[in-house]
Amino acid sequence: MNCSKTVGSAAVLIMLIFAMTAFSAPSHAQTSAQSSAQIEKAYAAVLSAEQSGGNVTALVAKLNSAVALMQQADALNATSPTKAQSLYSQASTLAQQVISSAPAVAAAGKVATFDAQASLVVETAVLAALAVLAYLYVPRLFWRYWYRTHRDWRVKKA
Repeated sequence: MNCSKTVGSAAVLIMLIFAMTAFSAPSHAQTSAQSSAQIEKAYAAVLSAEQSGGNVTALVAKLNSAVALMQQADALNATSPTKAQSLYSQASTLAQQVISSAPAVAAAGKVATFDAQASLVVETAVLAALAVLAYLYVPRLFWRYWYRTHRDWRVKKA
């Protein structure tokens, strides 16, 4: 009886190991799909941040790294599923970092755009004010200077 319990528990153990290995491939595919979805979300976040005027250079570099890891994982998925799982996880982590950093970059872009527009308005107002002042005072200053330099001149009759 003791021997049949060990054979039965060994059979159950073998069945569990077989079930785990049989279902491990779909979990990698699911991780691949999850990583791909994360990368798509990260791309949308980068696009939104860029449209807001943010400097997305660092975000794009991270996103490119995530895509490269995803491609490596896809290549290794058939030969080394555990390594592929690790690469999928790293790609998802990078994509999540991009997603979490994108709103700050977008906000900085909005502030930079507002600052640029405000400085443009101020510069235009200063130039307009200088033009008005030049229009009003330059002729007066010119004739005053001309009079001072030419007041000793006399016109002779011919």
